[in-house]
Amino acid sequence: MKRVFLVALLVLLSAAPRAASGPEIWFCPGPGTLDYTRLFDHPDEWRHAREFVSVFKFYQQHTYSFSDAVNGPNTFDVLARAGAFSRLTEWGKKIAIEVGAVKEFYCTPDATGMNRAIADTVAAVQSVERGGGKVAYLAMDDPFAAGRAPVCGGPALEPTADRLATYVRGVRAAAGGTSIGLIEAYPFSSEGQIETMLDLLTTRGVTPAFLHMDIDLNAIRQFRVDMTGDLRRLKALCAARHLPFGVIIWGNNGDADALYAIDAGKLLNAVVEAFPTPTDLPDQIVIQSWAESRTGLRITPTNLPEDAAFTHTNLLWEFFRRLHGMTGAGSGTATPRRH
Repeated sequence: MKRVFLVALLVLLSAAPRAASGPEIWFCPGPGTLDYTRLFDHPDEWRHAREFVSVFKFYQQHTYSFSDAVNGPNTFDVLARAGAFSRLTEWGKKIAIEVGAVKEFYCTPDATGMNRAIADTVAAVQSVERGGGKVAYLAMDDPFAAGRAPVCGGPALEPTADRLATYVRGVRAAAGGTSIGLIEAYPFSSEGQIETMLDLLTTRGVTPAFLHMDIDLNAIRQFRVDMTGDLRRLKALCAARHLPFGVIIWGNNGDADALYAIDAGKLLNAVVEAFPTPTDLPDQIVIQSWAESRTGLRITPTNLPEDAAFTHTNLLWEFFRRLHGMTGAGSGTATPRRH
């Protein structure tokens, strides 16, 4: 069955438009996935899906020399030995890191907290360079959402904007050449609040290089928002400001690959419904996982191989086809529930 599917995949891919004719595709595997390094030491297992990926995004924890609850076994040393950073450079893929800019532990009453945030980001960039890569993008992880905490001066948005101004200037001074963009949680932050965030950053001279929406589809009904209308308004706002607009496609169920795929597919469908034609679509689509299992593991979904259903690279291919108006069922076997 896998061989039949792979033949069909090759035929479809040869006729499919390349990523340049649609959204730029970013890929960010689950941080603790057990086959993460296999993406680099067995690249043949995703050579077709890899063709239309423009940007590969790591988590900041992947630049640490120690294992934690996020990166699992995928420490910097492990990734560097697998050639993760250097191979991406060889393949012509840009590298991004998702970084913490404003977090509660950085919100100190003096300058030490933001100085540490800057230093931690610069260290992450330097680690990737030591590994043979070059960081093109830094994606600030939901800083205004974290900044709602009282210790950060929340719920007001201005204290976070002030911290981000300090952070962006500090990182630019120490790690020039990287574009620093904004991820923000929706609908936790409303469309109007996100507009205000952009205004606050622009007036401080630190307009982000892009805006990526971190959408919680399960919270849409709870917040009673018009997701379609809000996304369209934000895309139009970004277009008027010449700011790339993107959406992160993720699944929140980390207990099994098939359950994750269902969640991620629902979110992709909602985005396609909001932007029904290729010219309407966001500028960037980020296929990303941070799903956590009930036992606290971030190992979902399995990354490889691309010709098995519900793997992350298979979802890359399926979602690419969906974005280009193509249809067709994949095949393969779901992996078992996570423990």
